[in-house]
Amino acid sequence: MKKAFTLVEILVVVAIISLLLALSLPALRRVREQGDETVCQSNLRQLAIMLQTYTNDHDGLFPRAGGLFHSRVSFWPPHEPYRPYPTCCRWHDARIGLESPMMRHERPEIRGTFWPYLGDPRIVRCKVGVRANIERGCHNYCPLCAHDPSIDIVPQYTYGMNAYLGRDMLRTGRSESGQLGDAVDRRTIRQWSVHRQTQVTRSPSDVFAFGEVNSWAINTEGRQPIGLQPQWAGPCNLSGIYYRGQDPPGMDGTLKLPSLSIGESFELGGGLSRQDRRFTGDAFATCHRPHKGDLNTGHSYVVMLDGHTQKVTVDDQLRASRRGPFSGESRLGPGGNLTLAWPIDVPPPGGWENQ
Repeated sequence: MKKAFTLVEILVVVAIISLLLALSLPALRRVREQGDETVCQSNLRQLAIMLQTYTNDHDGLFPRAGGLFHSRVSFWPPHEPYRPYPTCCRWHDARIGLESPMMRHERPEIRGTFWPYLGDPRIVRCKVGVRANIERGCHNYCPLCAHDPSIDIVPQYTYGMNAYLGRDMLRTGRSESGQLGDAVDRRTIRQWSVHRQTQVTRSPSDVFAFGEVNSWAINTEGRQPIGLQPQWAGPCNLSGIYYRGQDPPGMDGTLKLPSLSIGESFELGGGLSRQDRRFTGDAFATCHRPHKGDLNTGHSYVVMLDGHTQKVTVDDQLRASRRGPFSGESRLGPGGNLTLAWPIDVPPPGGWENQ
């Protein structure tokens, strides 16, 4: 006589299997996350090697961060066919992506400076960033371009290069105390331009080369230029506030070009008086391992000029002027993520303590 399983025995086995699956799924998810992060860090290290190779081939000159993947001729031409490809949409516009027919065969003149050094274009994309940026969508708007909702969001790159290397001017100086109040002594203001490796006076282990970027800005209002309702508000103003109406349009902190331009926390107005900067520049991504699924709370990775990678949290990015009771101590000091971007050993106007 054959002995069959009873219903109770089957249910017990099913319950045990379900329990084991429930216990193993978080571990499997962590393993997958660790694997994705490892790949992302490997991509960043390869980009740092490419940057070093580029500078070796060009007499120590850095490339222009905004022109890594698309040449200048593709941005503001007086005629077609480039006009339909807005600047703000290039990070997700597959028609002009690194693997597109236009880039590979049809229009070689639009290839950026990094094209000869890119073997596999997939290294410019982090899987974690791709998933997060697809979920959040494109929230770019600036005076010169706007997101085109007819363009599908197919992320073409998720990394940005330090814009201070090869293009941006760095304004340095010191604040005067006493009767001048919050003014800055104009005699102490200097303009610095970094174009070559030899002009980087800080240690290569202290200055980032490439970092990950969100497609959305993090601010306490959560307002985005695309969408009618405020959404995804954060506990801090990490990368500026979106303004409407008569205020200057713009959304610093979001992924547009493959460049990361991190600004100071104040600007100099009339009479060189200090004025708070509501647009504090770009920010590093926050999409790795977010707390309770809130993509504003995770971390990301950067690669330094010497080739080593390091993790950057939200707390690390906050300047002293933007820090709140919700935030822990920063490993980067009062300058926040500006500390990672600043390539010279002369501090910004007012010093690091005023950032």
